[in-house]
This record gives sequence, structure tokens and C-alpha cells, in this order.
Amino acid sequence: MLVTSTPGSDAVSQPLREQIQEVIATRIAKPIREDLVKLLGRPGYALHPDGLCRAGVLALKVHEAVIRDAVGRAGLLAAAAVELQMEAAYVFDEVADAAPGSNRSEDLGLAIALLTAGAAAAVEAAADSPDRSAAMDHFCKAYSEACAGQFLDAALQRRGGATLEEALQMTCLKAGGLGKFVTGFMARVAGADGDGVALFERLGDHAFTLAQLVDDLRDACAPGQDSDLAQRKATLPVVFYGRGIDSLAPLDGILSDRICNTYESSGAPLYAAILAHAYMSRAEEDLALLARHGYAVGGLVRFLESVDSGAEETLSAARSSLVS
Repeated sequence: MLVTSTPGSDAVSQPLREQIQEVIATRIAKPIREDLVKLLGRPGYALHPDGLCRAGVLALKVHEAVIRDAVGRAGLLAAAAVELQMEAAYVFDEVADAAPGSNRSEDLGLAIALLTAGAAAAVEAAADSPDRSAAMDHFCKAYSEACAGQFLDAALQRRGGATLEEALQMTCLKAGGLGKFVTGFMARVAGADGDGVALFERLGDHAFTLAQLVDDLRDACAPGQDSDLAQRKATLPVVFYGRGIDSLAPLDGILSDRICNTYESSGAPLYAAILAHAYMSRAEEDLALLARHGYAVGGLVRFLESVDSGAEETLSAARSSLVS
């Protein structure tokens, strides 16, 4: 199956979803296949019609930049492998954030199944790569870096009192580590040279950290009890807000209008927006360097523009909140 990437259409996401379903059908034990498909069909997950499949799509853009041709089975398998690892991270994150007493124990078993399926797909994808061992070594080591970020996220939230330095380290490990995992693996599978691999890893790091900062800005003061501020998460906007002597804490997980107004005027949204713009600039610099090295970055440029367009409204709101 060969696909060419047309941004903004199903030409990328649909073949990727089909490959994910094939991996589940051939590498997951039959008793849990249906449950796993249902899990991935939830809003925000890979098999939902509106699922972004951000990891897999970015991987396919890297393949396109290196190969300059249609993506074959190895490329789709590699993209499915990193997307499955990303989906497992989503599950672990949701279970960690679930309210006390919520019944999510079955999801942990499904998340472990996703990890094993992703690893199996990665082995097959890397079989014909120029350096199979290097590709798989990166697959394991880089994902463990993202796991360290996941661990630090849970540890900081439980402990409380996170510093800005700790929150930034957690964000860079958890999100940036996943981005580096995605782009570094696909770059190796596709046969990029050493300099190119390093640049692709930098791009993944910066692009995914940008996306995480934008998500943290959006979720900091969201309505209801699901906001990061209500849950006292260790995200950069929440930690920055908590440093203020006049910061108000939510009562029983409820955000009052007064708390939201205090947060908006605290400088926390602007601080996170400035950081996000810095990572956006770094990602743009990475693309320029990749182009100079002869890689076809058109698809990657459009991928970053999609992240940028999704970020612009959030970042503009963050800037204007302090001014108003």
C-alpha cells in the first residue's frame, strides 16, 4: 500500500489508521482486540474520526522529507509503531489524572498491550533500515526518556510545590522526549544521515514541546473540575501562577470566577506563551537547517503550520489577557 501525503485530507491519517488496525489484528491477543479498538475509538485517540494521530503523521512527514517518494509498508509500520506508543502514553496519563475511585484498571492492561504491539511493529519496520540496531536502540532509549517525564509529572503533582525549573524539565522530558522519539526513529528507518537524524530529533523535541505548552495554556483554567488549575497539576502556567503571593487556590476542585480572573492577570498565561513562541522559533530554525542539508521539508513545514495555527488563538488570548 503506497500513500502520498496531502495535508488537511485523509490521505495521511486514513492509511495510518488502517495500519494501526492491522497491527492490532495481527499482534494483539484475540480476547482484548475489540476492547483495544474501542479504546482507540474514544475522542482524542487514534481511531476516532477526529483523532489527530500527531505522532504518526509527524513520522510520515519525516519519511517524506528523507525519501522524497510515496510511503510504503515499512514507513507506515514505523508511523503506526510510534503512534501506538503515543496512545499508550495518553492512556497512562488519563489513568493518572482520573478521579479517586474511578474504574480505569482495565485500561492499564490495554495500555501495556499497546506498548507491546508498537514494539512489534517497530521491529518489522526497522528490519530493512540501514542500521536496524541503531533504530531499535533509539526506539527504546528515547521512549524511556518520555517515561521519565511521565513519572516526574505524577511525582510533582503528588508532592506539590513544584518549581518552574522542575515543571520545565518535566515538560521537556514528557513532550519533547516523545517528539524526539518519533522523529529520531523514523529518520533512522528512512535512512537519514547522522547530521539529519540529529536535526530531525531537535525538530521533534521543539515541535512537541510547543504543542504541550499550548495544551497547558488551554487547559489551565478550563471550566469545571478537569482544569489543570483545579487539579493542581505541575504544568508551567499553573506553577507560575502558584508562585504569586496573591494566588488563590481552588476550593474542592471548583474554580471560581475570582480565581480565573486572578490567574488570567497573574502573568502565568503570558509566561507560557512566551516560552511557546520560543519553541516555535526553534522548530522553524530546525526546518531551515534541514532544508539546507537537502531534505524535502515541505510536508514538515505544513505540519508545523498546523500546530502553529492551532496555537495562535490560544497564544493570542494569553497575550491579551494581561494587557486587558
